[in-house]
Amino acid sequence: MLPLRLFTVFHWFYRSHIRQVQAAYISFLLVLTSLMLPGSKFMLSGDVDGMRSNVKQVVIANHQIYPDWFYLFIFARFKKCHADVKVILIQILSRLPIFGQGMWFFEFIFMAQRFEKDKGNMAHYLTVAKRDTLNPLWLLLFPEGTLNTPGNIEKSKAFAKKMNINSHPNHCILPKSTGLFFSLNTLAPEVTDLFDLTVGYSGLDGTQIPYDAYLIDKVFFAKEYPREIHIHIEKYNAKRIPGVEVVDGGDVNTEKEEVKKAKFEEWLRGVWAEKDERLAKFYQKGLMSGRGGDDVKRIEIPLVPSAQDWITVSLFFGLGYLLTRVYISGIYVAISALSALIWG
Repeated sequence: MLPLRLFTVFHWFYRSHIRQVQAAYISFLLVLTSLMLPGSKFMLSGDVDGMRSNVKQVVIANHQIYPDWFYLFIFARFKKCHADVKVILIQILSRLPIFGQGMWFFEFIFMAQRFEKDKGNMAHYLTVAKRDTLNPLWLLLFPEGTLNTPGNIEKSKAFAKKMNINSHPNHCILPKSTGLFFSLNTLAPEVTDLFDLTVGYSGLDGTQIPYDAYLIDKVFFAKEYPREIHIHIEKYNAKRIPGVEVVDGGDVNTEKEEVKKAKFEEWLRGVWAEKDERLAKFYQKGLMSGRGGDDVKRIEIPLVPSAQDWITVSLFFGLGYLLTRVYISGIYVAISALSALIWG
């Protein structure tokens, strides 16, 4: 698979196979969650039916705890988008043993968080995804750029003060607009929908910081995990978001880049202000509300794998075992042959 990953002419063939591996991996995460975090369930609200599995779409969310990742991957699984997940994430994660290489094979986009350095890499991968007419796209970004930790909250507040931003969120940190702005403009007009996910966890009140309460070792090894993962979904028409190049009638927005960027940044901060208010009400009532109030569609989904998930995971583990045996046997034969050649 590696040579196919490196040659663009075979990219369609590579994607058709790696999508199956990626879907199996996320099915494995669901199986793992059901075994290690029993009783967990999604509490979905808002535009729960608007997300489709056969189109290209961008998804943004607030980032509070490390398990955000696999919860959102599993969310994509229930929306049947898990084979097409791509994530924009910090470059240091590419160095994780096994997982880093896996994310590279899945064509996740790593950023050094210096846009001038990242721009070319982002443009390449986003353009490849845009031109891929055979496969959908589920591009996930965390506009905050980092976890909502106590230290990052203080940095965010200091930045707000420096930039004369009067109001700072209480349950989020300020979003960064550059990566999302570039992604939407690069993917236009193929991407028509942007989904904003507000994620909240049960078992907390408004004074607690989720990062402190649900550290990854507590979640998986001390059984201190949220039983309910609340996800509120708001859908936006990407072509109508201020700053996006395609406007009504299909004409190109001819405003200067800095003007479009400023409009987009203001819009994104407004979205985050709504998100912060939604989280405040969630901690009071235990339910997410929408832009129109509490009267929103709600669905409860237990995090329980289907028979297909179990079959898929079993098949891939079995195949992996066989390939490992073949690989190790091949190495043994090669070493034996080389030894015989050298020492007779």
